[in-house]
Amino acid sequence: MFDFEIDILKSLEGLRNDFLNTLFESITILGEETLLVLLIVTLWFAFDKKFAQKLLFVTMASMSVNSAIKNFTRIPRPFVSGEVTCVRPDTATGYSFPSGHTQNFSTWSTISAMQLKKRLITIVTVVLILLVAFSRVFLGAHYPSDVIVGVVLGVAFGTAGSIIYDKAENKNTIYFGMTIILTPLAILFMFDAEPLLEDFYKFYGMVAGIPFAVSFEEKYAPLEYNVGKGKKLLRIVIGVAAAFAVKEGIKLLNVTDIVQVSFIIDAVRYFVLVFAVMGLCPLLFKKCRI
Repeated sequence: MFDFEIDILKSLEGLRNDFLNTLFESITILGEETLLVLLIVTLWFAFDKKFAQKLLFVTMASMSVNSAIKNFTRIPRPFVSGEVTCVRPDTATGYSFPSGHTQNFSTWSTISAMQLKKRLITIVTVVLILLVAFSRVFLGAHYPSDVIVGVVLGVAFGTAGSIIYDKAENKNTIYFGMTIILTPLAILFMFDAEPLLEDFYKFYGMVAGIPFAVSFEEKYAPLEYNVGKGKKLLRIVIGVAAAFAVKEGIKLLNVTDIVQVSFIIDAVRYFVLVFAVMGLCPLLFKKCRI
C-alpha cells in the first residue's frame, strides 16, 4: 500500500489507550458475523422472514465478492510486516484489501436503512459506517484504502442488491444465479490453496444454502408470527444456539492438514448452518407448536 497509509497507522497507534481501544473494539463488533447472526435470526423467527432473507442473501453475496477480491489481490494486513501492531488480531482473518468488517456492516446497514426509510436512521447509519471503518484502521487491522473501498462496495451492494432483490419475481433465480457465478471461483482458488483463502468458502456455502433453506421452510413449515412474545423469544434462543452449535460442531470434524479438504468442509459447514437454522428450526417450531 502507500507509504502515507503506514504513517497514518503509526500516528493512530500512538493515540491508543485502554479507553479508546475498548471503545473502538466495541464499535468494530458491529461488522462481525455474531451480530449479523443475531439480527437475521431475530428478524426471521420473530418479525419478517422476507426481509431477513433479503438481508442475509445480499450481505453474503457482498461478502463473497469481498473475499474473492482479497484472494486475487492478496495484500497482507498492515501488522504482518511488524511496522504497526493490531488490537484483536484474531478477528483480522484473511487478506487486507478490502475490509470485510467495513463492507459487511455497510451492506446490511444500508439495506436496513433503505427498508425503514427514516431520515434519522439513515443519518445514524452513515455515522456508524464511518465509525466502523475508522475502527478497523485505529485498531491496526486495515489500511485506510481498505476501509474506503469496503465502504464503497458495501453501500453499492446494499443499494443495488436491495433493488435487484425486490424486483426479482422469482427469488430462486438470483439465489442460484449467484451460486453459479461463485462456483468457478471456488474451483479456481482450489488450485492455489492456502489457509488465508478460507473465508470465501464460508460465504459461498451460505449463499448456496439459502435457496434450499427457504424452499424447505416454505414447503414444510412456513413460519407464522401470530404467537406470543415468549414463544418468539424461545425461537430466537433456539435459532442462535443451533447456529453456533452447527458452526462449531462441524468445525471439530476438520482434522485434516489438506487445505482443499478444509475449504470443502468450511463450505459444507456454512451450508448446513443456513439449512439447519433457517429450514429445520421452523420445522421444529411447527412440531412443538412454538
